Amino acid sequence: MYKLRLGKSVGFCSDNYYETLDEMVKNGFDSGDFDIASKWHLPEEEAEHYKTLEKGLDAFQKSGLYLNGVHISFGKNWDISAVDDSRRQAIVEKILALFARINPYNPHGYILHGSFEPIPPENRAAQIQSLKKSLTELCNGTKSLVCVEILPRTCLFNTSKEAIEVVDSLPQLTNLKVCVDVNHYLQERAEEGVLALGSRIATTHISDHDYEDERHWLPMKGKIDWNALLAAFEKIGYQGVFNYEVGATCAEVKQNYETLFAAYNAQKAKV
Repeated sequence: MYKLRLGKSVGFCSDNYYETLDEMVKNGFDSGDFDIASKWHLPEEEAEHYKTLEKGLDAFQKSGLYLNGVHISFGKNWDISAVDDSRRQAIVEKILALFARINPYNPHGYILHGSFEPIPPENRAAQIQSLKKSLTELCNGTKSLVCVEILPRTCLFNTSKEAIEVVDSLPQLTNLKVCVDVNHYLQERAEEGVLALGSRIATTHISDHDYEDERHWLPMKGKIDWNALLAAFEKIGYQGVFNYEVGATCAEVKQNYETLFAAYNAQKAKV
């Protein structure tokens, strides 16, 4: 029987962060992602939340949940693929300062967006080179994994092929991995992306969509073939966290998780 650890992203900048931690524990969650990105579009409010990061991390640690990931903020002010090198370096230094505060809590990994958008086709190669510079500096700033997220539309890492090209071009960065957000696959099937990435995947963001845009729906609401996707995860030997990134309640997520894996294992038993 195939089963993965159950996790859920919890927004530290949300109004119910501490209550959500309690609900995760009550509903039998094993793990979670500490998400500090939800106020990326409100920089002043985001900065206020950052003043109490340690309080939030202390509560996460006290809950007994495994700190699977810390989702770093994104947007124009956090774009680690910025071509202007002085701007790029300032952004990297800002993230490294966060690493210095969070590293003592030993997160399994940090989750970063490789770029903001839109990216004109003529800028893509230059931004990929900037991204590689930033990833080198960031990976050297932590012993935790640095996981670049699969993203939609014109963002960098919008296909598994591009993610593989970047990660494999930096073999010296042994802590560089991929966070596969299955709801962001718009140019390939989610299961195809997982099979292509293989052992490069260190963590997940789980939700459903319609292959037209990201939706962050609960699995089985959209068009992802969940039996095929779980088969892909099992085939590559993924044993990490099945981390939901949805707006549903903890009870709804837990029920969905049990239904998904029960259906998959029942199908396997028939073969």
